[in-house]
Amino acid sequence: MSPSPRSPRSRAHDFSALSTSIGVALTLALLGALVSGAILVRQLRSEWMTALAVQVVLDEVPNSQKDVESWLARFMDATGVAHVRYVDPEAAAQALESELGEPFMEFLGESPLPAVLEVQLDRDWMEGEGLIGLDREVAGWTEWAGVVRVEYPKALLERMEKGFEEWTVPGLVLVLVLMSIVIAQILNVVRLSVFGHRFLIRSMELVGAPPYRVRRPFVLEAMGYGFVGALLAYAGVVLGLGFVRPFLSTTLGTWGLEELGTVLLSQLIVGLLLTGLSARWAVGRYCGARLDRLV
Repeated sequence: MSPSPRSPRSRAHDFSALSTSIGVALTLALLGALVSGAILVRQLRSEWMTALAVQVVLDEVPNSQKDVESWLARFMDATGVAHVRYVDPEAAAQALESELGEPFMEFLGESPLPAVLEVQLDRDWMEGEGLIGLDREVAGWTEWAGVVRVEYPKALLERMEKGFEEWTVPGLVLVLVLMSIVIAQILNVVRLSVFGHRFLIRSMELVGAPPYRVRRPFVLEAMGYGFVGALLAYAGVVLGLGFVRPFLSTTLGTWGLEELGTVLLSQLIVGLLLTGLSARWAVGRYCGARLDRLV
């Protein structure tokens, strides 16, 4: 026995469900792009600031490898330090001779360069503490016995920090505007979906169904659209990140469950919450409505 063909109303409902899910997905994709962009900007800020090494100049060359290892261990235990490298004055002078093409070591007899420790800062620590935390740690290192001075491009870091601060307010305004668009779009998509069932809503109410029973199936259906839309939007954002990854391989290459999970969770929460509340509001408009409001 051949299956009975589906009714036009059923096909229309499937098309409405698909179009609603896609509409929600396109809107949530914008939200996912905003969240991804915020994470990227935050990570790029800390990455640029930690790319500049801090040089600790020692008052004398360590006498042995044991002394070198002692200095390295001391700085590795310091707050905010990710890596430390000892720069030997003799090796640095030879590298400088090779670069300049001038054998000044034969004239001077010994290396004029001091013993230096190159300190690489931890990105997560720099992201949280910023330049204020770095200045505090550098002030403490300068007071250590055996340290002559600590050098780092403070002026450049201050300009970078100021640039990020100047763009914070315009960035927040842009995010608020785009989030308003996201909310308005989802409200409109769900409202149009409920609009097609306005006569059914009124009929359910006329046969005695209480308001919560009238709203519940529409709210659950709308949240289903939000769930499917969030998954589709997440897939779109991941695909977009895949396209830009060759240009931001250093940053995006470190993305894992935390970053991608944040994007997905934000899309799911906003999708489920907004679609559910939108459906509740839209159904409420037709409960108890006069006939002239339904046509």
